[in-house]
Amino acid sequence: MITAEHIKSARVTADESQAAFGARIGVDQSTVHRWETEGPPKRPLIQTALARALRELAKRPANATADSGASA
Repeated sequence: MITAEHIKSARVTADESQAAFGARIGVDQSTVHRWETEGPPKRPLIQTALARALRELAKRPANATADSGASA
């Protein structure tokens, strides 16, 4: 089960802001803040989206920016 601590730890380790993390899932910064303090909602779709976003963060090298390797 994903906890508030999992979310914050993964986001901080990846050096990603709450706003950037929220954009991955389609929610705003205040929602990410709430998840990090109160825990994520129990709805299965949100749990799935969070799990996917956390896996993506885990695969990123430390200090990688969101647009690393992107072409203009």
